[in-house]
Amino acid sequence: MTRTPHTDEPAQVVLSAQSSADAEAVFSTLRSCFDSDRADGDTAHDQPHRPGHPVVWTETFETSEVRGDVRPNADLSAAVTADLQGSHLAVDRLRDVLTRAFSVRTEGTVSGDQEVELQIVLETTGQS
Repeated sequence: MTRTPHTDEPAQVVLSAQSSADAEAVFSTLRSCFDSDRADGDTAHDQPHRPGHPVVWTETFETSEVRGDVRPNADLSAAVTADLQGSHLAVDRLRDVLTRAFSVRTEGTVSGDQEVELQIVLETTGQS
């Protein structure tokens, strides 16, 4: 039996942000380089929530192929916390793209044999 190599590298991105515009800025940066589980036009939108409390948005990206150019200096109105979950390679690829677009500060990492979870804080470059 011939096996084909497994090339999928999915990774989940969970954002905690004060505004849907900030969440969409991060997701659109990642969509410029990776395929996503979202349909075209399916963007982060406001959800009812308590004022002053962040809302969480989730999207899954296929990171086996990096395409396109990263738009540097995407504007965020406030810091966005991002949890990246997936294989070590997938999380490294996501972090690389985000580092080219935003100022990135690592908050914590949990690593296992096959997967890693990385929490980072994103800000507009030059804001931190």
